[in-house]
Amino acid sequence: MRRLFQLRDDSGQVLIITALCMVVLIGFLGMAVDIGSVRYEQRRLQNAADAAALAGALEVRVCGGTPNCAAIQTAAQNALVENGYSKAALLTDCTITPGTGLTLIVTNPTCIVKNWVDAGHTQERLNYVETQVSETAPLYFSRIFGFTGFSLKARAQAARGIGGPCIYALDPSASGALNVGIGVGFKSNCGVVVESSSPTSVNCLVGLGVTAPYVQVSPTGGGASLLCLGSTHVNKAPVPVPADPLAYLPAPPNANDPCGTRSGNVFNGSPRAVDPTLLVGNVTFNPGVYCGGIAITAALLSNITFNPGTYVLRNGPVYLLGLPVGTSSGFTITVSALSSIVGNGVTFYNEGDAGSFSLTASSLPLQLSNFQLTAPTTGNYGGILFYQAHGITNTGTFLVNLLQGSRMDGVIYMPDALVTYGVGAVAGASHYNGIVADQVQFTAQILSLIANDYSSLQSGSPLGGDHSELVQ
Repeated sequence: MRRLFQLRDDSGQVLIITALCMVVLIGFLGMAVDIGSVRYEQRRLQNAADAAALAGALEVRVCGGTPNCAAIQTAAQNALVENGYSKAALLTDCTITPGTGLTLIVTNPTCIVKNWVDAGHTQERLNYVETQVSETAPLYFSRIFGFTGFSLKARAQAARGIGGPCIYALDPSASGALNVGIGVGFKSNCGVVVESSSPTSVNCLVGLGVTAPYVQVSPTGGGASLLCLGSTHVNKAPVPVPADPLAYLPAPPNANDPCGTRSGNVFNGSPRAVDPTLLVGNVTFNPGVYCGGIAITAALLSNITFNPGTYVLRNGPVYLLGLPVGTSSGFTITVSALSSIVGNGVTFYNEGDAGSFSLTASSLPLQLSNFQLTAPTTGNYGGILFYQAHGITNTGTFLVNLLQGSRMDGVIYMPDALVTYGVGAVAGASHYNGIVADQVQFTAQILSLIANDYSSLQSGSPLGGDHSELVQ
């Protein structure tokens, strides 16, 4: 009997069951460690892909339309290192399958195309940078079962120069930094930023149908209006960084070159103010330094062509009957009937303090004229039509009507001056406009539109500044 009792003794089974349960619990704990490690590494990898795409997109402007240029690749690689990774193997062809090590794929234009950025929009696609980062994340407990790593992949897409405001009033304290005198049917397709801290930073006297997606004012800014009716929403937000979206623009490389020369009705610059009374027939302007500026005020029955490039406007002498009578600079056009003034791919840079920009229409019907000025589509000045140097405070005046196919495509950049703007666009609406100035005043706006179709620009809107944003 004693022997049978001993055979039925099960006191040691608890230890065995406990040991088996511990193995299972340790297994689950090990799996949790591995899964948590993989999820953590996936988040790190996604952050690195996002940073690489943003850094690469910032360099789009300096690449001059060259896909996957060295600046984009270097910026993306550096962003990866700054996010805690070693330098990765770099690929620029998204059809290649990466290896098991840390790999960075950079593509510009993108491989995966979404929404409106399709294969038919070559220029827009060049504004987008896509990155894909892949690696094999290490496993710990799973090594017991022969699993040494887990393949991870993260993708991001960023763009420069999309969306955003197109009108900036930069003055930090002025009352009426943005002022609408009279506006009837004035519409902006893009936002407005007013950086003044004044409680009356935005003023509107009379306006019917004055609309914009939004007007952003500083937290202490505000506005006053008399008879302004529209659907514009006012937001209060901190001043954007950078405050001036075009602060990155350099002065033209030929800004200090000697004054140019003239041969008959062909100008390659000028040593003195261009004499408007001599501008008859066919007149050709080429890029160069114009000491005394350019003034076209008596161009009836004239065909005036500005060839592509940058026109530097500098202080210079004004002559009357061969005698010096003063000093001028800047760019003045009074559009006359039966005249043609065309300049495609041009930027006018005023560095003289004896003048500014002035575009007005004569009392004669402008619809009898051909008036077209468009900014370059590539390079540092892509999208910039008028650029007045820092420190020059002379007011810029733009009061013309764009009718019968006339166009004025480009941004007005006058960071230390007031811009008075009254460009109507009934039948000849421009593709894109923009104003960045110390103060902005809209005057006699009748059926006018500030447009924002930047599809012709290789690097998108110049108002993107040194800013990029994730789109996926």
